[in-house]
Order: sequence, then C-alpha cells, then structure tokens
Amino acid sequence: METTTILKETGQIGQELFQLLLPLSEAQINAVPFKGSWTAAQLATHITKSNNGIAQALQMKGKPAERDPEARVNELKDTFLDFSIKLKSPSFIIPEERIYKKEAVTDALKKSSEQLKTSALTANPNEIINLPAAFGEITKLELFHFVLYHTQRHVRQLKNIISHI
Repeated sequence: METTTILKETGQIGQELFQLLLPLSEAQINAVPFKGSWTAAQLATHITKSNNGIAQALQMKGKPAERDPEARVNELKDTFLDFSIKLKSPSFIIPEERIYKKEAVTDALKKSSEQLKTSALTANPNEIINLPAAFGEITKLELFHFVLYHTQRHVRQLKNIISHI
C-alpha cells in the first residue's frame, strides 16, 4: 500500500474515533460500561499515549531496511484486527484509572494525532528501527500500518463501550 494511502486511511480512522468521543458527556466518557472494560476516556488516553510514542519512534534515526519494508504488515493486521483475542498493552501506554476531563482528553488526542501526522510526513518509511519494548525490529512503514489497525481496533471497542453506557 502506498504511503500516502495508508496515511490518509490513518487520518480518517483517527477522525472517526474523535467524532465518536465528541457527543459524549463528561459523565459518559468516565462511565465503566462493563466489568473489565476501560472507559471511553481511558481508551482515548491509550490512543493518545500510543500516538505520542509512535510519533517519537518515527523521528528516530533508522537504517535502510534490508528486507521488504512491508514484511510485517499482515502480522500486524492479523493481530490487531482479530477481535476474538484480548491483547495486553505495554505498561507505558496503559491509561490511569481516574476521572478524566473531557476537554483535556479530546485536546490531547487531537494534538497527538497532529504530532503523529507531522512525524509521519517527514519519516522515511523504508527505514527500520528497533523498539524492543513493543515491536522489536520494525520499519516506519509498518508502524504506519500499526497505527491504522490499532486505531481500527479501538474504534470498534469505543463503539461497544458507547453501546453500553
């Protein structure tokens, strides 16, 4: 998939997530929909933390990939779009259990999306970097795909949360 296409799709799914949050009240974004679930605010905070981390990773100095820069795309897609499995987030992007202010949550999400887009536009998608805490060796192009699939997964979860609050 072309870089411009994946970035466009990523922007669209990020906007969908944002649009799902906007109509919710402060009470709704902090409501626990069912046992074991994050609140809408926690989900948005998780995406914000992830976006910020990926934006930083895209700014890292990489080396030219000595393999197909899209080799792990199907692995990422299969993992993040398999809704039958519950994934465990790395500790550094797990949201805190607390009451969130809606405006702060949505502002941070929007800012993280803009930072991610800026980093993506200047990144060399064919570079490979090492992110041992999350992915190991991964190309920046694969990270673009990760953001798309990760956000798609959480849009689905947010819709489920909204249906229960």
